Amino acid sequence: MEGFIKLETGDKTPLREQVDAFSRVREKTTRTNLTSLERAIDFFIAQNDRTPNDLREVQTFSRSVYVESDAWGNPIKYERISDSKYRLISAGKDKTFNTEDDIIIKN
Repeated sequence: MEGFIKLETGDKTPLREQVDAFSRVREKTTRTNLTSLERAIDFFIAQNDRTPNDLREVQTFSRSVYVESDAWGNPIKYERISDSKYRLISAGKDKTFNTEDDIIIKN
């Protein structure tokens, strides 16, 4: 097909390199945002002796840091495990939770 670039696995055309670089930037941005959210949750725990019930509670408590979605536009999943334990999960670039590209932060 004229006008189209054929991309195959392992093909390192300039376009593929740009796509890969953009994907790495999205992953790094998501990790940075999750870490900021983790700090806000840890501050909430220190002040309230418990984990927040949901991320809205963190937003109300700490307006300076709030992240609703990852760099791919997926919502961040917050799982309250106990009064002191929680997990933050990004579905990652495949936009599907519970797959190997998920980005998970747990305390």
